[in-house]
Amino acid sequence: MIRDGSIAGPGAIERRRASRLEKSERRAILLQTALAVFARRGIGGAHHAEIALKAKVSVPTVFFYFPTRNALVDAVLEEVARFFIEMAERIYAERRPAPEIILKHMRAFADAVDTHPNHTRVMLEWSMALRHEVWPAFLQFQERVIAMLAQTIRRWRMETGNDLDRETEDDARVIASAGYVLVQMKVAKLPDSRIERFMQTVLRDSLGDGQAPAGAQFRLPTFKVAIG
Repeated sequence: MIRDGSIAGPGAIERRRASRLEKSERRAILLQTALAVFARRGIGGAHHAEIALKAKVSVPTVFFYFPTRNALVDAVLEEVARFFIEMAERIYAERRPAPEIILKHMRAFADAVDTHPNHTRVMLEWSMALRHEVWPAFLQFQERVIAMLAQTIRRWRMETGNDLDRETEDDARVIASAGYVLVQMKVAKLPDSRIERFMQTVLRDSLGDGQAPAGAQFRLPTFKVAIG
């Protein structure tokens, strides 16, 4: 490109194009690129250079937004946690019977394998990184989800008067743990009928078959699904 009698090289053109993006937009684009690389390479195998190559920017540009490897890993895992926490918050904010809400959450969690595969693959690896320095952050993320589950289960038991002697947090942990099995089942492409049966079995085992008292506006559903 010629301007003021000079010829601008490819690097100058790239810089002008990049400057049109706000820093927050550019960081968001690089973060999504990083997420894709982490999903393919794993938490321990993703690096700035491959992210730069995939994003078609220079390596220093990636380092500008994520100055160290730890900063890069933290940013990717924070994005994964944000996605799944916001999913849960939206669902648990609904004023519906607890079994319906929890089943909706389980379905959304499983469906993320198809709708947000990069988030899901990174989350699945993160959930098994027991010896990695990122493990404490995963426990914090998981505890937030468990707290929402436990609050919903506790509300259901107070409303129905059933199973008040059961440990609510234990049942919340069972349901949360089942979520990772659901993801594995989806990745393995098991039939939808088997996945649905698994979700409903976990829900019945955790919430029990108790019904709401007479006059209540809702009842614990009796689940019946076709088994493929």
